[in-house]
Amino acid sequence: MFFWRRVAPLIPEEGLKPTATPGYMRNFRDLNDQVSRGKSFSGYERNALFLNRAGNGFSDVGAILGVDFDDDARAVATIDWDRDGDLDMWVANRTAPQVRLLRNNQTSTNAFVAFRLIGNGRTTNRDAIGARLTLSRKSEPSSQQIRTIHAGDGFLAQSSRWVHFGLGEAEDLELSIRWPGGGTETLSDLQAGKRYTISQNQGLVSEPTLASNSNSVGASELASSAGAEAPKPDRSGFWVANQVPFPKLECTDPEGVVRSTSDFLGKPVLVNLWATWCAPCLGELRELGEHADELRSMGATVLALNVDGLNVDGVASTRSDPKRVLARAGYDLPWGIAQQDNLAKVEILIEYLTSRRSSLSIPTSILVDAKGNTAAVYLEPVSWEQLKTDLATLNESPAVTLKRASARAGRWFADPRQIDLASYLGDYATLYGMNGFPEESQRLYGLIRPEEGLLTAREFYNQAKSAAQQGQLEQAIEFYQNAIRIDPEYGRALTGLGAIFLNQKRIDEAQALFEKAISIDPNHATALINLATIEQMRGEVESAVTRLKRVITINPEYHEAYLSLGFVLAAMREYDEAIQYMEKGVELNPKSLVGQLNLAKAYGAKGRLEESAAAYRRVMALDPKMPYPHYGLGNLQAIQKDHGAAVASYQKAISLGAKNAATLTKLGLSLVALGEKEQGIASLKNALEIDPEYPSAKRALHDLGALGE
Repeated sequence: MFFWRRVAPLIPEEGLKPTATPGYMRNFRDLNDQVSRGKSFSGYERNALFLNRAGNGFSDVGAILGVDFDDDARAVATIDWDRDGDLDMWVANRTAPQVRLLRNNQTSTNAFVAFRLIGNGRTTNRDAIGARLTLSRKSEPSSQQIRTIHAGDGFLAQSSRWVHFGLGEAEDLELSIRWPGGGTETLSDLQAGKRYTISQNQGLVSEPTLASNSNSVGASELASSAGAEAPKPDRSGFWVANQVPFPKLECTDPEGVVRSTSDFLGKPVLVNLWATWCAPCLGELRELGEHADELRSMGATVLALNVDGLNVDGVASTRSDPKRVLARAGYDLPWGIAQQDNLAKVEILIEYLTSRRSSLSIPTSILVDAKGNTAAVYLEPVSWEQLKTDLATLNESPAVTLKRASARAGRWFADPRQIDLASYLGDYATLYGMNGFPEESQRLYGLIRPEEGLLTAREFYNQAKSAAQQGQLEQAIEFYQNAIRIDPEYGRALTGLGAIFLNQKRIDEAQALFEKAISIDPNHATALINLATIEQMRGEVESAVTRLKRVITINPEYHEAYLSLGFVLAAMREYDEAIQYMEKGVELNPKSLVGQLNLAKAYGAKGRLEESAAAYRRVMALDPKMPYPHYGLGNLQAIQKDHGAAVASYQKAISLGAKNAATLTKLGLSLVALGEKEQGIASLKNALEIDPEYPSAKRALHDLGALGE
């Protein structure tokens, strides 16, 4: 008996386009998952800055100049940002800070000249992409500098279209331009320290002479020109630009009554996670307690949730009495004892807001506004002055709150709050469902549009994903159907609903949905695999094999296709070919329990017993509580006449829940083989109690003369 793989999948993979190569998408998701856990894409390799040594190679001067950051840097663009005659650099990073400005503040007496070309729009594009500029001195024509205007400048970057030349002490300059549309233009009498705009065949237009380096634009003037105020240096935490509802946390108050954070709706509340062993926590609560009256006058409060004994930062439990500790600290605001799931819910909240996954640190505080939305997160002690400022910010205009959400001074080119809020909140609710909090997920979905209900196909689809994850299949079916009603060609909804129907043996309905998905996208991998499943169930194995091989041709790294094809071939007793496909599927996804089990069975069918045993042991390592690999290993041991080991394996399988007629019969036969006839007969009789017609047990008892006893 082989194990048919789980129908693919009840919750369609969000990041997997139907025709995309799943191997690539899987690797991309795994990479992003590692980055979200704080890993570095480049192994924390420090940035390098190379100095050209005029024909003697290059030297890395990044550390000397203080720019050897360990960012995951990606793109570099050059520009004379402060207009002081030398080039500065903007660097884009995968990790925060996502943008750095590296200003070139080196003092120098050397000169420069810069040009901006404009094509005629007919024979040459207006940006003059492809133009070649050659700068020389009249007195020394062989001394040349050459620049070409490119549409892109390095990886994911476009430097300024101003073409910059460093001159040293050069004078009597001459510029030759070879336009990409044909023709060459030569310009003389150029002056150092100037910026020139050159329209094709129309000559020079000079910009004003720039200030010298000694009078370059200062940092305060740059900030002013950006139209922004510099952030306060002592500001802590981060403001949430796109607010999400705070999860519902339950705690036990000092009187033993179960309370909820929802009880505080209507007033701002700082939810603070603290512990008696945490010195910074006690200092924070002491300061907040000193300002309790002022806090109440602002219509706000604090809810201090004690996490003693919970799994936070690996710290062991403590026997300190939270009530006495708070009294000594002078804290008389609301508090309670947190529950373990409180920590998990807060971790999910922070992960969604920051795209970073990490264990919760103590203290952590979250400012929740009067509507129950998350306004600010503090991953360190929050001072009273900061909290007071942020409470006042709750009542400020959107422009002011956006400044609070900005990590640095600057001007927004696009408001980050202009998003599809319903989809954003839907994804947030789904994340709770997928992490084992179905009730919280449904509560959050109910908050998205309480007046209108869910209106878009995407919103219904998110609801369906959450319900399916929780095992609420009837609800999931309803949500999938609503998504399809709104968007009849919503591929993920079609395959998600079809997978549920297939699991419920509603074969015809599932087939119709998969075929519709195929009509929209003929290469839809998930739909093709599930149609092959249906064909195999109906005995149309040749058609199933052909379909699955097509999926592998389209998606050569899709492990599900290899495992499914291996299963079908094994069912046809084509074990050698089946093993080849199963091995490839397990190589692509070593954690596939069904894949490893089927591979173990296929090895066993071919007499490759050691390889079969190794596959069973891999399953045991992946899932120590699964009984079947112990049963399968016991069968191999019995074949090899190692009945002592077989008995131990069968007994382990039974202890894990496999107390069925098959396992009890196998156990009885091995006990008899060891000479323990009485115990063996008892096990065989236990098998018949479970299944009175189990043929193997009846036959064994008959042979032992014990069938009628």
